[in-house]
Amino acid sequence: MRALSRPFAVWLLLVASLVLVPTTWCLAEDSDPAHPKLNMVLYVPSDVDPPADIGKRFIQIAAYTEQYLVSEMTRAGYPPEVKQIFPRDEKGNFKFLFVKGEHKADSDRWEKGGVNMEIIEAAVKKYELPRSRHVWWIWMYLGDPPKRYSNYRGAGNSIDGGWAICNYTNIPGEIDPKVPLAAGFHFDFTLKACIHELGHGFGLPHLGPMARDRRGNTLMGPQAKVYAKKVDDRKKDVYLCDASAAMLWKHPIFSGTHDQRGQKPQFKMKNLKGEFNRQGRYLELTGDIETDIPAHSVVVIEEGTDGYFRKSFAGRVDEKGHFSVDVKELDHEKGDLRILFCFENGICTGDGKGFGDQSALTQPYEVTRRGIELIGAGD
Repeated sequence: MRALSRPFAVWLLLVASLVLVPTTWCLAEDSDPAHPKLNMVLYVPSDVDPPADIGKRFIQIAAYTEQYLVSEMTRAGYPPEVKQIFPRDEKGNFKFLFVKGEHKADSDRWEKGGVNMEIIEAAVKKYELPRSRHVWWIWMYLGDPPKRYSNYRGAGNSIDGGWAICNYTNIPGEIDPKVPLAAGFHFDFTLKACIHELGHGFGLPHLGPMARDRRGNTLMGPQAKVYAKKVDDRKKDVYLCDASAAMLWKHPIFSGTHDQRGQKPQFKMKNLKGEFNRQGRYLELTGDIETDIPAHSVVVIEEGTDGYFRKSFAGRVDEKGHFSVDVKELDHEKGDLRILFCFENGICTGDGKGFGDQSALTQPYEVTRRGIELIGAGD
């Protein structure tokens, strides 16, 4: 891929540095080359120039995303150690990456697989970045509307890093931290969907809203327009559910450390029990985990027909390895609960081999006259 000319790239970086940002909690630039970074990249085809206001808009996106994720994680009881997750320069300004490709805007390349890796490789080469398994947030700008990139995607985990790719649309408006994620210009800009894909880049699965939370849609739940149609077209709030917050908490980007990053925990779950609380109408799951790397939380996910609306629950693991989590809202009278653990080195796994919900342990349940009961637990 062909990179931007040096004068043009420098001009873009200057535009992106117009607003100063405090450096409190920010990791020192390149103090540890092995530590992963959250790189925000604008990509344009060979025959397209970046929008004139891209610096201002990118600053707004980064600032909103940081504030949103940090405040939501803190609200859920998982305040991250690192509050400024995007790289800064020595003056505290956001640092963004820009890549100009070799394909034209009318190419069919954009809807094919692997374009994300091409862009990442071009950025690594252009900016001489160390191979530290970063998280990449790629914004595709194919030109003014109605041109757009439609293949939003994201994937990753705490060991390998991750990526997310979404559309950048050049429409007038302002990203405002006081406005809900699915309201006004944010809705038109598809900001919720863009941050949703970044969540996948961190390793988050689809997890839907809980009626009892009364906070609207979830970040990792359905599209804003789907939620409006199926649930409530008046509620524009979007929150980070407790399970998502738990899974993000010790990711190297948020913890500020990559100690034992590549070490998968060796553990065993024991003494799983379920006791139905009739007064509170919930199932209390308890058990113990024996592990060589401490776990801080347990996450339980109800498998459902629509993954975007899956119910999830999170509970803490104490210093002795004992855990407890309350399952307070289920969609089905019979099904499976998926159980995984979140470890201090950032890994979230159920079987110690894979990552996230795909590796979770399966525990059947059913709803009877006695309440919610586990099937075969302890067998």
